[in-house]
Amino acid sequence: MAYTVKEMLASSTNYGSQRSTGDIKYIVIHYTSNDGDTAVNNGKYFQGANRKASAHYFVDDSTVVHSVPDNRIAWSVGGRKYNNNGGRLYGVAKNANTLNIEMCDDYKNGTVKATDATINNTLILTRELMKKYNVPVSNVIRHYDVNGKSCPAYWVNDSLWKSEFHNRLTQASHPDGLSDTKDADGNWYYYKNDKVDTDVTTVAQNKNGWWYVKNGKVDFSANTVAKNNNGWWHIVNGKVDFNSNTIAKNENGWWKITGGKVDFNYTGVAKNENGWWRVENGKVNFDYNGIAQNSNGVWYIKDGKVDFDYTGNATCKVVNGKVQIG
Repeated sequence: MAYTVKEMLASSTNYGSQRSTGDIKYIVIHYTSNDGDTAVNNGKYFQGANRKASAHYFVDDSTVVHSVPDNRIAWSVGGRKYNNNGGRLYGVAKNANTLNIEMCDDYKNGTVKATDATINNTLILTRELMKKYNVPVSNVIRHYDVNGKSCPAYWVNDSLWKSEFHNRLTQASHPDGLSDTKDADGNWYYYKNDKVDTDVTTVAQNKNGWWYVKNGKVDFSANTVAKNNNGWWHIVNGKVDFNSNTIAKNENGWWKITGGKVDFNYTGVAKNENGWWRVENGKVNFDYNGIAQNSNGVWYIKDGKVDFDYTGNATCKVVNGKVQIG
């Protein structure tokens, strides 16, 4: 699950009487209209008495706060009808027959809008409640649809409401592949059929870059060479370093990296922070002893490494009178 659920029941002065959960016909999406608040802070606020309003759930990037029991009436969609194009369900969707979800805005940045992570968590929660209470997708609505209030303000526009939220309710929570957003634990996961695929170890791409995935989870501690269907890649702190030009190692050996990728076509002498190395077909040959060449000159190699301390004579292979330089 992408979030942690916390039970933080509101003061009983902030919500209404008991109802049958069979009375739930609509799920209403709201926003708190605050720049930089959290689900927990809202939960704490409504634990105070006589707030004269409430919601069943508050959602942010990592947490869902359950504030009003589902079988109690929250005070969320009452009040007058606004004089605008909204309110198509005024008098139909009411406090008594709705579940109400408030989206928070974790980040104070001068713009009031739920983050992608909060929206994804709201989608997951909404789907769960739809299934639990048999609410059809057509009955997932905005506060704006109930009485015309501009809530959520950024989804008063019908096309944005549909593309950014409503149409996504019938899609998978997590498309196959590496998620673009971190889960509540701060990690990126690789999904298949809407579940974390723990059988996957590969290099995968999301909108933030190319990452080393181990057992379905990005391994931010990885410093290695790892492969996918496109090649073998140099991983630095879990991410492919496309600026890397070096020698890097994994459990299979030491490899020549060019532009972040193992260059299996390379044969010559290449360096890293540990020295200069004899490379054959992209891999360091630690058994090589002899002479080898790169663009900087001809070098004496001992056990696969340039021996900068050696001064003296070295034997080399001659074929038809010509020195054979590796």
